Amino acid sequence: MDIQQSEVKPQKKYFYEISFIRAIACMCIVMVHVTAGFYHENDQTFSWLTQFFNQISRYGTPAFAIISGFLLYNQVVKRGFKFNYFFKSRINKVIIPFLVWSVIYLLLKWSYNKFEFPNFTSADEVKDFIYFFFTGKSNYHLYFIAIVVQFYLLFPVLQFFKSKKNLILFTLVAFFINYFFVTNTINIGHGFFNKFINERVFFFHWAYYFFLGGLLVYYWERIMVWVKNNTIFSITLGIVVIISGIFEYLFAEGIESNRPMNMISLPLLFIAFASVYTALTFWPKTRDFIVNIGNYSMGIYLVHPFILFFLRNHDLFKVFYDRTRYLPLVYLITFFTSILVVKVILKLPFGNYIVTVVKSNKKKTINKSQEISA
Repeated sequence: MDIQQSEVKPQKKYFYEISFIRAIACMCIVMVHVTAGFYHENDQTFSWLTQFFNQISRYGTPAFAIISGFLLYNQVVKRGFKFNYFFKSRINKVIIPFLVWSVIYLLLKWSYNKFEFPNFTSADEVKDFIYFFFTGKSNYHLYFIAIVVQFYLLFPVLQFFKSKKNLILFTLVAFFINYFFVTNTINIGHGFFNKFINERVFFFHWAYYFFLGGLLVYYWERIMVWVKNNTIFSITLGIVVIISGIFEYLFAEGIESNRPMNMISLPLLFIAFASVYTALTFWPKTRDFIVNIGNYSMGIYLVHPFILFFLRNHDLFKVFYDRTRYLPLVYLITFFTSILVVKVILKLPFGNYIVTVVKSNKKKTINKSQEISA
């Protein structure tokens, strides 16, 4: 289905505000995992501070889903869909890093006696392991890459329905499908498929966010014009959403990243964070620094649990978990060590197959790897 050129202007190739939002999402996800470490190292108990940062940071994963949908649909709407390029790009930039890091995390945990490989002579154990591996259970964060891969597998068909009208329809339908799967348990037997569709790794638990990202392609330029004219209002709206999230977790005693309320909160927060990007016009170095973090977000996402593993499994660092006041220190060590490790990996032969980053040149243009969201 062809797109009229009047629907989307083709000249904009790189969205700095999207990379800015991606950086915020990445920071949120790292915070969730850092505070989860404090929770587990203190007899599965949060302090009020670690609980606050853990719960208020749970906007990161759905934000990544929106960005993934936005960047992929933006590429197809602007430049068309080339099947061979699409799959080659996804394999190199997403699937290979997923496989590599799945193996790395399994070997790491195995070396610390925290994981046992299956008995490969047992068919049942092999089946369990295959399901475990490809649903991203090699480590707690890899499930999201498995969700993105499902989106990529569906996309060759979805790209035929990339017009604005179709995406409006798909987004509305996905909203209700998404809500149904998040709020209900489905019982169609006891096999792997029944287990799969009830776990958050199943695409339908996140479908709304991916289609919303695609729909935003058609409205983003108008949204950014509105944001520039209403910066204070939209930032205030974001603050209201965050405050409501505080009340939500206080009453619910724990909320997940794919909770139903996020389906309303995320579009508003997306606009609010775009407004923050606009508000930082007079602090260009700060803004550029955050955008650059967004460019490294995929690598940070893959690497940061590796850093946290060592912090939590060596007595030298465990002292940090004894006091909540060390939370900022643990967070900064995790975040910036992850960036350092990503930079080191990129200097290795085939390092670009281990971590994926967005590369920009001095003229602030971007290469084709911008299509991949962490």
